[in-house]
Amino acid sequence: MISGMVGRSNPCPCGSGKKYKKCCELRGGTALPAPQGDPAGEGWRSRGLSALLFLLILAATAGVYWPMGRHGFISLDDPQFVPENPLVKAGLTAAGLRWALTTFLSGNWYPLTWLSHMLDCQLFGPNAGAHHLVSAGLHAASAGLLFLALARMTRRPWRSALVAGIFALHPLHVESVAWIAERKDVLSGFFAMATLWFYARYAEAPRVGRSLAVMTAFALGLMSKPMLVSIPAVLLLLDFWPLQRFSWPPKWPGVKGLVMEKWPLFAMAAATSAQTLRVQGSAGATHTLMDVSMDARLANAAMGYASYISKAFWPVNLAVLYPLHKEPRYAGGWGALLILVILSVAAWRAASRKPYLLVGWLWFVGMLVPVIGLVQVGNQSIADRYTYLPLIGLSLAVVWGVSDVLASRRLQFLAFPLGITALLFLGGATYRQVAYWRDTRTLFEHALAVTQRNFIIQNNLGVFLEEEGNSDEAIGHYREALAISPRYAEAHNNLGAALAPQGHLDEAIIHFRETLRLNPRFLDARYNLGMALAAQGKKAEAEDELSRVIAVAPGHAGARRLLEQLPDNPISRPQRHPPRSQAGDPSSVKQICLRT
Repeated sequence: MISGMVGRSNPCPCGSGKKYKKCCELRGGTALPAPQGDPAGEGWRSRGLSALLFLLILAATAGVYWPMGRHGFISLDDPQFVPENPLVKAGLTAAGLRWALTTFLSGNWYPLTWLSHMLDCQLFGPNAGAHHLVSAGLHAASAGLLFLALARMTRRPWRSALVAGIFALHPLHVESVAWIAERKDVLSGFFAMATLWFYARYAEAPRVGRSLAVMTAFALGLMSKPMLVSIPAVLLLLDFWPLQRFSWPPKWPGVKGLVMEKWPLFAMAAATSAQTLRVQGSAGATHTLMDVSMDARLANAAMGYASYISKAFWPVNLAVLYPLHKEPRYAGGWGALLILVILSVAAWRAASRKPYLLVGWLWFVGMLVPVIGLVQVGNQSIADRYTYLPLIGLSLAVVWGVSDVLASRRLQFLAFPLGITALLFLGGATYRQVAYWRDTRTLFEHALAVTQRNFIIQNNLGVFLEEEGNSDEAIGHYREALAISPRYAEAHNNLGAALAPQGHLDEAIIHFRETLRLNPRFLDARYNLGMALAAQGKKAEAEDELSRVIAVAPGHAGARRLLEQLPDNPISRPQRHPPRSQAGDPSSVKQICLRT
């Protein structure tokens, strides 16, 4: 640690003007080092420098994301969030407000996210480009707030600017910014950064008003996306470094007061976690141990951490979806776990000399826990969007670690060109990645090009192509999905729905029956089977299937109408399983459950 301990009767380093023994020591601290300036001149020089760096961060973010203004909506989840959601499209209305506060559509509760979409529609209508630019603006604002918060805590504006620049320009964050359905990422990220900034002010001079500001920002973040539940733990890490509100090794008497002052935050986080688990379970978004064993979850979790670290340093071959492996991968899992243990032990042992390593590492590991797959939600093994806030911790550890290594070897002059080179590389990669999000076909075809055996995207691309009128090409993708995963019920149903209008009723019926064998609750497939049987003149069998549909869904207009028309046996358009979540429909099994 830095020399220059603060005596109990000396002024408190938090800046409150009180003696240390009557200020931070009462909140559980000990005699801590006062923040020191950088001998190389990397100190808190002026408000002008901070303003300049802040504006540069905003400008760089705007530069790489500006092309999104020409992008449209994509067929994956976007429709239920904006273009096909009448309450959202109506803008800010009383009915929309009531719905936003009470709905659990997509298996989560995030009313502020819904209200932000409504506000966009109120201001811009269905203009997808404007919606995209709002997301980019929120991301840029979050990067700016991150810089201000870190600079205030550390008194190191250049290093703080580099961390914020990595956050702003890293390609892993393109998914969160360029996907309308992931507005919750950038909105919750904005409130998370506001929480950090308010907490930096609170730590300087604890006051009730500043504490309320922290709690308010955190509550708004939870109302945007529940992943922020780990923020109270992040604040506790920041108490150790850079705020230096307790020393290492930590002792409960010195930490107790810091934990207790955050009890409202921990209470909100616990309540949000409990509600999220309940809602996602009732919506069918979570997998049981019968679907994905605990062995497979642990292996996927360890390999997930390794994948995120790899992509953080070499962000190539990024895709909208990486399929989940439901069988345990023991060799890769044990290797990844060994890497995690080695890094964790190294960070722990260096905590007294290089505290930023432990803080950054635990920030990264801890914030990923809710989405690492121990509670498996959806069919993705990892997802770029999950790194949106966790990657800040890893960036913090790397930037401070490399900077200190260069300083110790009198190579400080390399810090600036290395930092600029890293940002230019990330910015260029992000600019390219943004282009893949311009439309659905480009996005899906890129995912197939950079991933292997991606049966979900094969199926989803088939759905998109069929909607565009390319049935033959769609059938090819459905068959490819089934060649990879023969038990993929949605692809069986979609293939049957594509074959039936072409007159291949016998083959279509085979796929509908296979869908129901794999998932007897798949209502669309049962309805499709009833239609196909009716078209073949098999009235009794068709009536039986359609009656079972109505028994489960009494309001199913299509099934009722077809029953009334028998024995005329008209064939309607079969129902495909679209490439988006259908939360709230008990018959729908999510192809991609992205609601986290």
